Amino acid sequence: MTRLPRPTNVSRSHSVALIAGFLLPAIASADGLRPLSTDRPDTTESPHTVDCGHFQFEMELANWDRDGGNNTFNFAEMNAKIGIARNTDLQFVLPAFTHEESGAEAFGDMEIRLKQNLWGNDDGPTALALMPFIKLPTASGDLGNGEVEGGLIVPFGFDGPAGWSCAVMGEIDLDLDEDGSGYHPVFVTSATTSHAITERTAAFFELVGVFNTDAASETEAYFNTGCTWAPFETFQLDGGVRIGLTDASTDVTPFLGMSVKL
Repeated sequence: MTRLPRPTNVSRSHSVALIAGFLLPAIASADGLRPLSTDRPDTTESPHTVDCGHFQFEMELANWDRDGGNNTFNFAEMNAKIGIARNTDLQFVLPAFTHEESGAEAFGDMEIRLKQNLWGNDDGPTALALMPFIKLPTASGDLGNGEVEGGLIVPFGFDGPAGWSCAVMGEIDLDLDEDGSGYHPVFVTSATTSHAITERTAAFFELVGVFNTDAASETEAYFNTGCTWAPFETFQLDGGVRIGLTDASTDVTPFLGMSVKL
């Protein structure tokens, strides 16, 4: 979750000059809108929704998974959001294009999510949301299991001391058993904190745990860190790295991403 303060001294004309010829679709006034709040680049989701009638696009431009001797490259995973009510948005997580070192290439599964903010969407020291989701078996190749899965995400954000922004998240997924005989719960917990470095940049630090109750699976844990840069009010770039802390975790994943609100 990242929620950066709005720049206070960037004129509309200067914003246009920054992105002219680069991201023209991203030009939008932030007058009357909530500050940009994104579900990336960390794992912890934001409890804040997209303003009603507006769109927000969050993309993992590229990442590189290194796990043992295996290398996988992923491109252009997109979370497309639309605000459908004052405190509700609908999200379509479109799969990344995956290229494996062996030469295999495929697209992953699609998710549909609904985020309902319960409080703190506009202001206040805390915010809470509920986010049910469903995964559709759209994956090609061997990337998916061909089954519908789903779950519930509960993100909680709060103001920390000394200007730190903090959030925690609980998630329960229902995943297909390894032998295909039924479903089992997978629990995800995370905690993240971020702090402004300058008016337009911030750094975040996060811990994530993935606890799979299937007998064939082991616990995963990650330390994630990175930076965000918001050159104007409705656009943000990010970059960082996810580092595996257990044998079952992916060893390391550097990534680059962007988010824009229209």
